[in-house]
Amino acid sequence: MDAMSLPANQNCSIARTLTVLGQKWNLLLLREAFLGRSRFAEFQRIGIPNATLGQRLNDLVCAGLLERVTYQEEGERSREEYLLTEAGRDVLPVLAALSAWGDRHRPQETGQGVLYATAGERPVHLEFRDDHGEPVDQDTVSIIRGPAYYAALAAAGRSSDRARGDDHAS
Repeated sequence: MDAMSLPANQNCSIARTLTVLGQKWNLLLLREAFLGRSRFAEFQRIGIPNATLGQRLNDLVCAGLLERVTYQEEGERSREEYLLTEAGRDVLPVLAALSAWGDRHRPQETGQGVLYATAGERPVHLEFRDDHGEPVDQDTVSIIRGPAYYAALAAAGRSSDRARGDDHAS
């Protein structure tokens, strides 16, 4: 059975996100895009096999995270480059969160591999904020089920009621 067909996963934004970002190489390709890489040959530097690179770039285009744009340098054939879309740029906090976790729990002796900073090179970090914009200590934050979970639960209940022959269940 496909794990994504389970209601607990279909209605989970984390599980849906992992169908795109959880593919091997995709987060590293997006990291490279944020570092200014846009051409096939530039993405090769992470050690991904060419066939896999082509497939992953295509997957990221199909998922709407990258846009394929044709360019041509003088005297050469036309080629394609891959640019971040709005959805792709929205992955930045995910990369920053993964980097922060890695720096804390899998540190390098030589320091951080990537840093996050403003255009003026002031360091920035992620934090939780409430609806009023106030910072919230992450130790007080928990995950709670949202409306899609309860809608799926209700739908699954109706399905199991029908399977038992009870069409009058509410």
